[in-house]
Amino acid sequence: MDLDWWMGEYRNICRELGLSPQEDYRARDIASQLIGDKPQPLGKLESIVRNHRVVVLGAGPSLENEIDAADLRGKTIITSDGATSCLLERGVFPDVVVSDLDGKLEDLLIANRLGAIMVIHAHGDNISSLRLFLPKFKNVVVTTQVEPVKNVQNFFGFTDGDRAVFLAYNLGASSIELVGFDFGDVVGKYSDPKNPTNHPASERKAKKLVIAKRLIGNIIKEKR
Repeated sequence: MDLDWWMGEYRNICRELGLSPQEDYRARDIASQLIGDKPQPLGKLESIVRNHRVVVLGAGPSLENEIDAADLRGKTIITSDGATSCLLERGVFPDVVVSDLDGKLEDLLIANRLGAIMVIHAHGDNISSLRLFLPKFKNVVVTTQVEPVKNVQNFFGFTDGDRAVFLAYNLGASSIELVGFDFGDVVGKYSDPKNPTNHPASERKAKKLVIAKRLIGNIIKEKR
């Protein structure tokens, strides 16, 4: 899977969801300006993923049960946005957080202060959050879903969850274990801090979950 493959997938997603590529390009350029020449820990990120066993935590309704049953010892832990809060509640800290900044901000900042690398995503719907919050984080890698530029990466993926899986895959994880990935019609309580209960997915959210499942399916096919 290369950038041409991803851009084809991205254009399909834009058609499915009625997204504006122009706004995604604008978000990428704003994020690029905000991060400027600040050093990004790409080497460190790759070193803790490549040839390591990785567990990726999604924020689905099964997260609490699955995280309590999972063996996280000796593995690189990547949380997708709101799943960070569930992990912190158990006194465990992520190595990497993949977020578009719509999770519980104070928990994202705590994880970052405790050493997590933040992989912060820029897209057309979070430009105001980027301006407000991106400067508050350190050890940041910035990503986009359109063509990358010198200080903004594209590891592929659309939602925080599948983007975290693509990151682990493209940086050479020896294995990837998924925890808290459901792809159903229920949104987990850690997915939306404005509605911290398990609740039915909106039509748009359900479409995004279908897209996430499809994208992760491409990785499974590729590994076979």
